[in-house]
Amino acid sequence: MLVNWFKTVLCFGAFVLSATPVLSQTLHRSMEPSPAVLIGVASPTLDEIRFTGLRHISPAAVAAQINSHAGDRFSLLMIEQDVRALARLGWFESIQVEATPSPGPFPRLSESATRVTLVFHVVEFPFLSKVEYSGSRLLSKKQIERMLEEKKLAPGFGKPADPAALQRIAFAIRGALHELGHPEADVQIDRKEANNAAVTVRFEINDGPLLRVRRVSFRGHPLVSIRLVRGQMRDIAPWKPLASWRGKNAFTRDRFEQDRQRILTYYQDHGFPEARIGAAQVTRFNESIRQWFPWPHESTLTRLSVSVPVEAGPFYRFESITATDALQQAAKKNGRFPVSVLVQDKGSAFSQQEIDKLKRLWMARIQSRNSELESASSHSVDVVRTFDPENRTVRVTFDLSASPPYIVQRIEFQGLHKFSDRYVRRRIPLREGHPFDDRNLEAGLLRLARTGYFKPIHKEDIRVQLDETTHAANISIRLEEIGQQRASLAGGTGQFGSTLGIVYTVFDLLNREELLSAQLDGGPETLQIMLGLAKEGIFGTRASLAFSVFNNMIRPRFARSAQGPFFSSHSEGINIPWTYPLTNTDSLAVNYTLSRTTTEYPPVSASEVPGVTLGDVRSKISSRSLGIGWAREGGSERAQFANSVSGGWLGGGENVLRSSAEYSHIFRDPIFAPTGAWAFRTTLSGAGSYRGDMPFYARLFSGDELVRGFRPGELGPDAVTARTAASGAPIYSAAPAGANFLTAGNAEYRFPLAGGTEAAAFFDLGSGFLFPNWLGPTKPILLDATNGVLHGSTGIELRWTVPGVQVPVRAYYSLNVLRLNRYIVLSDKPRLLAHNRFSAFGWGLGTLF
Repeated sequence: MLVNWFKTVLCFGAFVLSATPVLSQTLHRSMEPSPAVLIGVASPTLDEIRFTGLRHISPAAVAAQINSHAGDRFSLLMIEQDVRALARLGWFESIQVEATPSPGPFPRLSESATRVTLVFHVVEFPFLSKVEYSGSRLLSKKQIERMLEEKKLAPGFGKPADPAALQRIAFAIRGALHELGHPEADVQIDRKEANNAAVTVRFEINDGPLLRVRRVSFRGHPLVSIRLVRGQMRDIAPWKPLASWRGKNAFTRDRFEQDRQRILTYYQDHGFPEARIGAAQVTRFNESIRQWFPWPHESTLTRLSVSVPVEAGPFYRFESITATDALQQAAKKNGRFPVSVLVQDKGSAFSQQEIDKLKRLWMARIQSRNSELESASSHSVDVVRTFDPENRTVRVTFDLSASPPYIVQRIEFQGLHKFSDRYVRRRIPLREGHPFDDRNLEAGLLRLARTGYFKPIHKEDIRVQLDETTHAANISIRLEEIGQQRASLAGGTGQFGSTLGIVYTVFDLLNREELLSAQLDGGPETLQIMLGLAKEGIFGTRASLAFSVFNNMIRPRFARSAQGPFFSSHSEGINIPWTYPLTNTDSLAVNYTLSRTTTEYPPVSASEVPGVTLGDVRSKISSRSLGIGWAREGGSERAQFANSVSGGWLGGGENVLRSSAEYSHIFRDPIFAPTGAWAFRTTLSGAGSYRGDMPFYARLFSGDELVRGFRPGELGPDAVTARTAASGAPIYSAAPAGANFLTAGNAEYRFPLAGGTEAAAFFDLGSGFLFPNWLGPTKPILLDATNGVLHGSTGIELRWTVPGVQVPVRAYYSLNVLRLNRYIVLSDKPRLLAHNRFSAFGWGLGTLF
């Protein structure tokens, strides 16, 4: 939508200037000033520059964008340039400039001088407050945001909503859908402006039908084998293996243009200098195929047929390739090797590639060694081609050009998203302002390709525009980045305390837009090492597939254990999650895990572990589990359900069912303060054995991550443990037995503080149950009075997100208002004290919810 119109009006001189839309970047005068006006008001002086219509942007910010200043001479050309500069900013919907006589005196001018006041009347675009993406089942919100960020098209929140920038976003989304095989995809922009000059933009995406290319044909007069012509097509090639997975059967105009250029280059390098490749004609057709899932049946699919017109033209051969005496003398003058090496045999097929190669060789021989510093002394080479239509032959003559060489005016790199322009320029010896040397260009591109960060650079990726008038060369190089390395810190909260670690990622290393990651994190009681591979958009869908190898070590130390730690658990295995977004907010996940866990109990404490006999000092259990989950991410609302099963027909020694559910919601405070927010979370989790004993490590030892102020295992019940004193007498104590069913709820009131810090007043409730029937044959001596006790805490928490790392650090102080603090009397044993602390100070990394 063209909305940036501007007009300049010179009131006192009856002069009017109108213009076309800013997007066209051209001006047209509707009237020219008369000589009388120019004489009467010659060279007036700007008394003052004012801006009207500004609501969010300060006048100083606008004044810094123009070249006109108070005290300068009035210049119509300068005003035109100022209007263009303001229009390019994308801040204003309309711009109108008015010049009026100044009423007051100007101290620096004489009374007879003409003074004017320049007034810029502007209408601001509303500020962008929110962007939504709806309607697409192929591109998730995260995929769109990542794509826009890589293309440097991400919308600027809190900035003017430039319609041109929004339209470029729509084009980028539509292009991404075209790449996925939806050539009829459409994106509409819906704008809703509020009374506070803010606008909400919704991109309504229509994916369109899936139309994959099935056939590619060539009509006209190809004159060469169709197989050879088809071999030049790399982007649209439905006949190649795994074409659907590799995106080779999706049609876009850009892809076809690249293939068209490759076909044309092949013809020109194989004896057809007059070859022409036309625009593709794309048609639909229906194809009947037999499918076997979920049952054998016939189905009809709509496919695309691409027809490419090809006119090869006459076949030419080289009659002769010679060089003039002047060119040979110039080469000898520089002491280069013999000229006879550069003469080709007669009768070979015409090849533009061969001509370009010989021209570069001649340029190298005549080029002065100081030509990069003394461009005036450099020479260039002219190529004269003489065609004989009757004999179908070509005579090629290389001559020393009398004109100066082409000077590089500009080098532009396209497609850079993660690497800077400076990084690329350092590796290419060709410089702006120096003579154009394609040898240096090729050497630089080869050096760039060897870095491994860019895909191979082909001839069609390089465009050199030569200006015969100014002998200037403008070079445009399109690059495709392969990967980017990144190291970052990570942290979080688990059932055995907080962890801190480092994550190293490499994106798109295998040229499949994959993410390779390595993670090492740990805490006082845990250590985890993981290597992962993740891929979004697997098989041309919105689904993502990952593969990770992990190695975990857990050594919990419970507060009320007699010796501690009770056990150490070492797990290693692989995890394969598959995620498919059902809607913009809902996603379905399937997970398969293969692991082996080794649990060791120190001999002195084996009898203290609830449910573990003295002989069970070391155990090894293999696990094969399959899980399914559903999650909803709605911005301020989050819900997820997960279920998994191990053992049975899956195999392994662990036979456990696991299930969990969580719901959280955050909304702004409508009563006390608009900057505050209420946050709520509720969670349920359970685990039980359906065959055999439930492994001790599979129990839930939750604490601080559910109810702040409680140690790991304190939400669950206690069991009787015993150890032998030096005198041989048994000593009994209560220790956490773990839980197999947990429920908890959290309520917070959050309010921001200075310096990016946030405070939250909280109230947490939680309880843990241990159902003996879920444990299998072996059961601990459970203290029933501690099973299912409600725990609660209240307090205040401070949060600060570390800049650059983006890991929140939490510190809290809690009062445990609902806790265990009682003596339990056993029939044949002394009293046991079940006690939780009354207050606690704690900290953690990562968000709680």
